[in-house]
Amino acid sequence: PGALIELAVLAACLGLAWLIVRTWRGNIQRPTSVWFGERIVDGVLFPVLALVFAVLARWLLSRGQVVQAAAVFQIAVPILASLVVIRVAVRVLRVAFPQSRAVRIVERTISWLVWIMLVLWVTGLLPVVLAEMEGVRWKLGGVDVSLRSLVEGALSAVVVLVAALWTSAAIESRLMVGAGVANLSLRKIAANAVRALLLLVGVLLALSAAGIPLGALGVLGGAIGVGIGFGLQKLAANYV
Repeated sequence: PGALIELAVLAACLGLAWLIVRTWRGNIQRPTSVWFGERIVDGVLFPVLALVFAVLARWLLSRGQVVQAAAVFQIAVPILASLVVIRVAVRVLRVAFPQSRAVRIVERTISWLVWIMLVLWVTGLLPVVLAEMEGVRWKLGGVDVSLRSLVEGALSAVVVLVAALWTSAAIESRLMVGAGVANLSLRKIAANAVRALLLLVGVLLALSAAGIPLGALGVLGGAIGVGIGFGLQKLAANYV
């Protein structure tokens, strides 16, 4: 019975979020901004504000007993949360790799995975799927690893890598501000080194969260470190 009231409140939340982003962003397109993007609803700020307002509205409606069961918000809040996850991943990847064609494929893959998990969670099938994945186990480096832990580790890796790319993009933009012709190459090398270091740390943390022993990956980590060192040395030689 209270669905019409919830729909009206939800529309007000979306409208308020749109108005705030429109006022804050202005008429200027910001394709290199994670928060704003090229359009008003293209950045991260709009779904974040909409999610915050929706959660607050659901709490106020339930506390004030305006509606008996917030059925609309039980679906709207998870959808908005999924939209936040998708927009963060998409915007960070576009800012970090603006010229990469593979980014489009990664964006669609992330979107499909997030929406599938949302459907499983809303329908109540997610706990069943997780229980079945926990039963699939094998040995990896002398450690008993389940399919669920690997999937959770992969999701953790995605989160950590997106955070690392976002941080490196922010650091790179700071380094490029006021860069002249003389020190532009050195600042670019420093930005690439920071990005490589953050990505390496993020991968190691994600593997550790998945339960994979880092000792078994010691040789691989050393090879990666040597490769990064040679790559940075080659970049420095070319710029010099």
